[in-house]
Amino acid sequence: MKYPYFEKIDCNEWMRKQKPKSIDCVITSPPYNLDIKYSRYKDNMSRKDYLDWFNQVTKEIKRVLKDDGHFFLNVGSINSDPYVAMDVCNEVRKEFVLQNNFTWVKHIAVHDKGYGQYKPITSKRYTSNTTESIFHFTKDGNVEVNRLAIGQRNKTHEKYPELYSENRHRAVARRKVSKKLGFSNYKSFLESSSEKEKKEFEVILKQVMKDDPYDPNKPKCIGNAWFIPYIPTSKLSKNIGAKSDHNFREISRGNHPATFPLQLPIQCIKFSGIKKGSIVYDPFVGTGTTVLAAKILGMKGVGNDIDGDYLNFAKKRIIAETKEIQQELNLI
Repeated sequence: MKYPYFEKIDCNEWMRKQKPKSIDCVITSPPYNLDIKYSRYKDNMSRKDYLDWFNQVTKEIKRVLKDDGHFFLNVGSINSDPYVAMDVCNEVRKEFVLQNNFTWVKHIAVHDKGYGQYKPITSKRYTSNTTESIFHFTKDGNVEVNRLAIGQRNKTHEKYPELYSENRHRAVARRKVSKKLGFSNYKSFLESSSEKEKKEFEVILKQVMKDDPYDPNKPKCIGNAWFIPYIPTSKLSKNIGAKSDHNFREISRGNHPATFPLQLPIQCIKFSGIKKGSIVYDPFVGTGTTVLAAKILGMKGVGNDIDGDYLNFAKKRIIAETKEIQQELNLI
């Protein structure tokens, strides 16, 4: 199989052909069954039929996923039917353990300033829907991840002290050394330690600070709220080399009505901690965003879709965007 790999086929049919435990990571966003207008797929099953169908998808994913593999599932909802994501999560729960539950934040207002984009609504009952769920499933809930791969400096507001300062770093080290010497904390150590213990403390502290020095740029876990704004249509169009009509969905997204930003699968792959060369699979690949993310990060991307037009767009997009990225990195 040559990577990146696309195949126009129903995902269940494709997965049944694969070896058990052969895929490292699955990242996908299935049709939400909200009557979204895809070009060929009819997104309007009964809720029972939809959940029964997705249960079969889940069982096949479990079969092909490695025991230490990751399954990231992005599901949204609409205000008049907020249970879709919850119902799908409960269906997957029959086969997997929900290890992490992320909220994808598309837009947020902080101190009267807005960040990101969203589709506004006019309603006397509902708010604009600015978040979706990203469920992180594993087979046993005990799979190691790399939180700091997507960590950040975690600076606080400019009016307040840093959460991670040099003094705080040293205070944590003092507390650890105090406990190592049998004291409950550093204050207890100062009050009750002997001169011999104080000398031993300084020797150990010096070594601890040498082994783990203060790093002002040390990343911290960003938590389970992921702010990932949509990329403007015009920028998507330019990324794939379009010379005109930059604001048309047909040009920027192959006329696909429901895509997620590239940063979303990139963040999932990094968080998973899988090694380069691992297989990343999207059973509803659409315009190829997951496979593009896999290629950028040195993984083997695989995707299925029943719509050949989306797959043709995905192939052209990956060629255009990875070439652009390689040029930016001076690789070609």
